[in-house]
Amino acid sequence: MRLWARLAFVAAASLLLSGCLWGPGKFQSELTLRKNGTFVLDYRGEVLLQLPEEKSSQAEPWDENSATCADDPDKPRPCTREELEKAKADHERQAAARADSKRQENEQMAKVFGLPGSDDASNRAFAAKLLKYKGWRSASYKGKGVFDVDYHFEGRLDQDYVFPLMPDSDIMMPFIAIRRRADGAILVTAPAMTGGSGPFGARAKAMGLPDRGDDDGPQSRAEGRFAIVTDAEILTNNSEDGPTAHSAGRRMHWDVGPASTKVPEALVRLR
Repeated sequence: MRLWARLAFVAAASLLLSGCLWGPGKFQSELTLRKNGTFVLDYRGEVLLQLPEEKSSQAEPWDENSATCADDPDKPRPCTREELEKAKADHERQAAARADSKRQENEQMAKVFGLPGSDDASNRAFAAKLLKYKGWRSASYKGKGVFDVDYHFEGRLDQDYVFPLMPDSDIMMPFIAIRRRADGAILVTAPAMTGGSGPFGARAKAMGLPDRGDDDGPQSRAEGRFAIVTDAEILTNNSEDGPTAHSAGRRMHWDVGPASTKVPEALVRLR
């Protein structure tokens, strides 16, 4: 089973990391779990639309030492100033063509995943669309794939819940997932709220898979604090400082930034 889990993870990672992802930016988020079976989730801050890394389409800086000139294929010679200028112009033209091709490819990939793409008009329209759905108190597009949001949701813990569910998008890495187990316990994970090489890098490390660093896909830009407050029994958690006293019961928190590598997780029992 562990082998199959690894293969499934690698397949999913390859699919998603070649496409587009939603991810947290700078944020503050708190989840309240009550033993009466209700919950409240608040998320305030940035939501980022991460297209495939643009670095793959960025050309190497022009270096005239890379230019080669010859009157005879077997007898290279120093390039003239005119030849260097032409070689530089060709280099820049080809680099611009590759970048444009990559942008178009990213736009098509975004459409496949039901995402708005990179143009401002589409993203502003997407922000307005979010407000039609429950929980989104405010959403505005700040540019460069960054949305500023205020999300507040109150629900019951009688079924699974995932945040965020985006209009028109069927594939995403959950920021926060709440799963109810058959024994009545509630498992909370925050897969996207990790730093470093992002959720796939953290999962790969936990499963003993090699970390390929930057080659693994979009790097996490999540920065903030995720907290869980509960009056229920805390069975397990992987927070750095463990549960502390709170007016509503006990509180756990996870600070997320470039150096954080774990996926926040807690298991509580309602009764």
